[in-house]
Amino acid sequence: MKLFKFRPLGTCKQLERIEDIIENGFFCCNFLKFNDMNEGVFKITCKNSDDIFSQKQEYKICSFSGKDSLQNQLMWGHYANAGMGVVIEIDVDNCSKIKQVEYATTFPNDLDSVEEILTHKSKDWEYEKEFRYLSKDSISDNVRIGKITKTYFGTPYEKLGNFSKIKENHENLKKYHKLRYNLKNYLDEMKIDYEDFEFNF
Repeated sequence: MKLFKFRPLGTCKQLERIEDIIENGFFCCNFLKFNDMNEGVFKITCKNSDDIFSQKQEYKICSFSGKDSLQNQLMWGHYANAGMGVVIEIDVDNCSKIKQVEYATTFPNDLDSVEEILTHKSKDWEYEKEFRYLSKDSISDNVRIGKITKTYFGTPYEKLGNFSKIKENHENLKKYHKLRYNLKNYLDEMKIDYEDFEFNF
């Protein structure tokens, strides 16, 4: 299974974070740190909500996207700094801790487990095609999940005839290209494949 992680590359700190992922694994956190304001919400029936809340906090989670995400401009825009970022590809073999997220128009009820609660979201998020690593076993916040097989770099504006002029006037784009050069050198040292990604229009 191929999964993809979008990351911004606009500052030295973000470059260091990507290098840390490659060396030490992906950062995992509990559900309260995610950007969905209804993360982990479900319709309660006869369940003990305090007990369910405690169980949800026991899980460390890391989000990835599926194979169609590379061509999704919303993903590049929201999670990779408007295209000035990267997508890290990983290869996961038979990982029982990877769960596909399901999307619905209403909050789910009568789910059988906390893992099911943590893998159901509103249809508003369906464009993410999300997969989640869920674990209660992780001691460290950084977890090696699959094998990193490739890194894709965003290429905003690069096919335009006036790209040089745009870059000259776009401070963030200039910073990105410097950081991209540094990251490519690092990937060469780590012997990790990479390519400049172009959208299919």
